[in-house]
Amino acid sequence: MSETHRPAASPCPERVAYLEEMTRFALSALDQAAALSDFSMSLGKLDDPAAILQLCLERVGGLMPFTAMGVWLVDEIDSSFHPAMMRPAEDSEELRQFVSHSINTGSFSFALREKRATLSPKRKGKPRYLLHVLTTPSRTRGMFVARLAEPATGLSEVSLSILSIILNNTAGALESFALYRRIQDMNTQLEDKVTRLARSELELTAHRENLNGRIEEKTSELSVALSRLEQEVVQRKRAEALLEGLNQRLEAKVEVRTQALFRKVAEMEAANTQLKQLERLKSSFLSSVSHELRTPLTSILGFAKLITKDFAKYFHPKASSEHLAKAERLLRNLDIVEKESERLTRLINDVLDLTRIESGKMLWRDEPLNLTEAAADAVMAVEGRLADRPDVTLNIAMPSSLPLVLVDRDRILQVLINLLDNALKFTDQGQVEIGAEVDKDGLVKVRVVDTGSGISEEEAEKIFDKFHQHSSQDTLKDKPKGTGLGLAICRHIVNHYSGRIWVESAPEHGSAFYLTLPAMP
Repeated sequence: MSETHRPAASPCPERVAYLEEMTRFALSALDQAAALSDFSMSLGKLDDPAAILQLCLERVGGLMPFTAMGVWLVDEIDSSFHPAMMRPAEDSEELRQFVSHSINTGSFSFALREKRATLSPKRKGKPRYLLHVLTTPSRTRGMFVARLAEPATGLSEVSLSILSIILNNTAGALESFALYRRIQDMNTQLEDKVTRLARSELELTAHRENLNGRIEEKTSELSVALSRLEQEVVQRKRAEALLEGLNQRLEAKVEVRTQALFRKVAEMEAANTQLKQLERLKSSFLSSVSHELRTPLTSILGFAKLITKDFAKYFHPKASSEHLAKAERLLRNLDIVEKESERLTRLINDVLDLTRIESGKMLWRDEPLNLTEAAADAVMAVEGRLADRPDVTLNIAMPSSLPLVLVDRDRILQVLINLLDNALKFTDQGQVEIGAEVDKDGLVKVRVVDTGSGISEEEAEKIFDKFHQHSSQDTLKDKPKGTGLGLAICRHIVNHYSGRIWVESAPEHGSAFYLTLPAMP
């Protein structure tokens, strides 16, 4: 039986295409594997991180279909990632945004842990990216980021493995460069230290020789000084013995003086106690006498006014020509009685105020006060004096924006009235002005300025003393007399509020009285 020969079956086209594709893939993989050796040798010749990264991106770009690539390196100081190189440059911002997004979503840290290529998920209309860590056995050096072409082809296991080898070799090259640079720096530092050490040794030798010479000189000087010191010790012992004797005599004198001083202190304490008691008695006496004098003075003043009124109404108009002069003299005398009674009443009131202030019994009713308003009230109170002074004007120069002060309104008004009254009393022509301002220390400074006769330097030092009045010279003989207590009371009131009052003046050039008060916070 003869064999029947059947024609061989033709291979399947799909299988042929698959085998051809696998053949091309195998050949490409062999070419890429062969190129790794050249890549490793090229890395070993580079001594610049930029050149290493440039070569890495060139090899990776020829390996896989990437349209954009970049490398982020680890900062040696704070271990943060910073962009080191990106190709092409116009896609740098897109790669930065992707890295920021990967850090926020955690895919960046996932790629660090995987130590292999990781791909971003597919999103419609969005390109895919590849992340691969650059690492060595000792540490992580950076991260490789790439954008894949569309469609993403050529991502075989062999290509990804070769990509890992290239990136790991790059990381090793970067680490070798860093170690080489550190070794160079250490060598440079070591050479500097050796040079400095040699220089220091020479300087030390010269210094030692110089020091030995100085030691010899100082030893000689010390021997001389020691000899002198021994002589001084002998003299000092003699002086100490003499001083001991003097100290004993001085202690005896001090003991005698101390006992005498103790006796004086005891006497002064007794005298001080007696003075305090006398001061209390004086205050009580003045207060009592002043109160007792007020009642008869009030009666005298009242009856004098009543007699003056009745005499002027009923008797003076009916007086004959021979009695008219006597009637007018009686009216003048009654007027003197009224004025002197009023002056005595003011004196008693001032004595009572001064006594209460000095004894601490004055009642202070403190409240916030606008000094501009208080100055206006004080001016109204003394305007009556302008009737017999037609050549004198009274001006107010108080700003409306003065800060408030915490004081007793009646007491401060008493001070302002007293200052204005004194200024008008000694000013025959010109003007009297009251003004205020805030000084450089933040205090409210009030001034009362006149164009009167002025005060001498000697008088200015005594004018605020109790019972002191302006010197009665010829030009002042007709001036009304005061109590001599007004300015003393003003000083006590201003001092009570931690203020200050003083006068600046010169004869025939007028006077300027100033006072300061703390402003309210």
